[in-house]
Amino acid sequence: MSSQALEHIIEEVNTLTPEERRQLLAHLERVNRTADLRRIQDKYAGMKTSSETFAARKAEEIEMEGRPRR
Repeated sequence: MSSQALEHIIEEVNTLTPEERRQLLAHLERVNRTADLRRIQDKYAGMKTSSETFAARKAEEIEMEGRPRR
């Protein structure tokens, strides 16, 4: 983002009322949290949960023992 664009944004924010600034800040914090969560979800998307891993391991054990599944 160019410095000119940032200056324009700052000028616009300076025209907001205190309540509008509070609302803007709350919105930006939500957007930031959402982006953080999305990055974490993307990072671990391919990983199985512990319950999925446990279920897969148990299915393998049952198959190796030759028992019928419930």
